[in-house]
Amino acid sequence: MFKVLNKVIKGEKPSANPAPSGFHIYESRQISPLLIQCYKAHILFNVTIPKQQGHFSTALLGIYDEHGFIVLDELTPRIGHKLLLENRRMHLSGRLAGVDLRFTTELLDAKSKGGVAFYKARMPQDLFYQQRRDDFRVPTSGAQIAFHALRGEGGHQIVKGHVHDLSRKGIGVILDDPITLQQGEILPSCSLSMDREFGEEGWGEGNVSFSLEVCFISNNDQRGITRIGGRFETINADSLRKVSRLLNQLERAQARRLHGT
Repeated sequence: MFKVLNKVIKGEKPSANPAPSGFHIYESRQISPLLIQCYKAHILFNVTIPKQQGHFSTALLGIYDEHGFIVLDELTPRIGHKLLLENRRMHLSGRLAGVDLRFTTELLDAKSKGGVAFYKARMPQDLFYQQRRDDFRVPTSGAQIAFHALRGEGGHQIVKGHVHDLSRKGIGVILDDPITLQQGEILPSCSLSMDREFGEEGWGEGNVSFSLEVCFISNNDQRGITRIGGRFETINADSLRKVSRLLNQLERAQARRLHGT
């Protein structure tokens, strides 16, 4: 069953008759490499705390399997920090190369550096993964894909950033400046441009155009980072073909990095 997940992470296509889509992993030798991949890909995790309302976000700062713990970034919004100190348990979920990962961990210690908290938490004893075959999110590390959008009535506000991950259904973006966006908001005029040296066909400004529905927002005020996730509301056939070609390039580049070639 682990071979299916391995193929997804390495950018290979699963077989026509894949194994069932959801599995629990209990062995540290399998859990640790997955968490390391999440760390390298800068995966943003959604966090819930037992018996508490609200969703929070965090990221892995380190994996210390030999010592039985992981290190996590401060929860945002900050109210999550107080709730975690009180409850000391949290459920995390994220997505790595089209695979949903979920695990539970326990807070061992909380410290801060430069006014920003971080957490030492127990290495997960088990991890659940579920493959979603229809919407693989591929990290865009090294591709330098710029995001540009117009917002508001008349398109007077400019929104800029760079793409963090990409799928055939939507994108994740890290914004250049903190902007208050609303879940469900439509950005009617968006475009992607990327470093011409990376693309095979010389991509340029405006070659990929679409409108975007904002589905997810995360603000880390301490680090000045705003992330959004969205789905393509409208995208023409030509732009969608270009997205597919770009994804193929990113998947090949990711496979080369993973194989060390």
